[in-house]
Amino acid sequence: MTKSKMNCWKYKECGRQPGGNKAEKEGVCPAAAENTFHMFNNGLNGGRACWLIAGTFCDHKISGTYAEKIDTCKSCGFYKMVQEEEHSFKLIVDNFSFYATTHVGLVRKSNEDRFLIKKFKDETILFAVADGMGGQAAGDYAAEIVRGKMANLSCIPRGKETDMLSSLAVETDKFLIELGEKDEQLYGLGTTLLCVFIRDNSAFWVHVGDSRLTMYRGEKLLPITKDQNLARYLVEEGEISLEEVADHYSRNILDQALGNAMEGPETGVVSLEVGDFLLLTTDGFHNPVLPEIIEAELRKAEDLKKTADSLVDYALAKGGTDNITLVIAQYTGP
Repeated sequence: MTKSKMNCWKYKECGRQPGGNKAEKEGVCPAAAENTFHMFNNGLNGGRACWLIAGTFCDHKISGTYAEKIDTCKSCGFYKMVQEEEHSFKLIVDNFSFYATTHVGLVRKSNEDRFLIKKFKDETILFAVADGMGGQAAGDYAAEIVRGKMANLSCIPRGKETDMLSSLAVETDKFLIELGEKDEQLYGLGTTLLCVFIRDNSAFWVHVGDSRLTMYRGEKLLPITKDQNLARYLVEEGEISLEEVADHYSRNILDQALGNAMEGPETGVVSLEVGDFLLLTTDGFHNPVLPEIIEAELRKAEDLKKTADSLVDYALAKGGTDNITLVIAQYTGP
């Protein structure tokens, strides 16, 4: 594969891109024509059509099912290849190691989870997870859009870390609402967002929904974010106990999500110490995987990939009823 910009419809060679040899007869691919997709048309992982509609990442890794809503895509041979079980990414920089993985699980037909790890020119790092909702197609779409908006950031100014990421969340919330109002097939689409920005030894975070940020320090798993769902409210009001949350319906009712007219994201900053781990997870991971299991794996961690794979295997062994996404970052120090 060449080291140049590549549009997904060119990779697919369907001929239905604007000006394509089949566009006049079969019609232009809805994805190729939509301005919505322009934000994704950057770099190796850029593109508009199959990356979002059928979900390719332009590196022969495939996930996503937005094509379920596009009749002309359903018979496409390329679309039928969609839904590999897993997609992962590894990054090592001077002071940090990262590993991210997402798995469709054992029950769902599609993976509505997305992750991002992005290194900026000033050596800062942004990493995030998004858990889409609103049906398998709309959920894919919402999570992919917020990932694309984050991927399109060119820099995050010092002193504006949480402000800039909070503004992105607010803008995306409004954008998704407008999409749902314009297209009845997308009505109700939404996504969680949990992103962390690393500058020096500080981790700035922005949180909407029930994806979760935790820190492992001193052999203990420490919660950083609180789930924005009905269960949190019921626990705080004393209506249910923490032990009851795992099996209580209220954990699936979100107070906030992008695309649902949220009040505003929660934000914070954490100072990191050498040896700290940060974990970003979607509920398909942290609902079945108990903190003591995570602590046991991190206590013996020598390789982030092996650790993450072991934890995902545990979630699958517990039923794999939801999509499973985990991003691990380790601060190795200067």
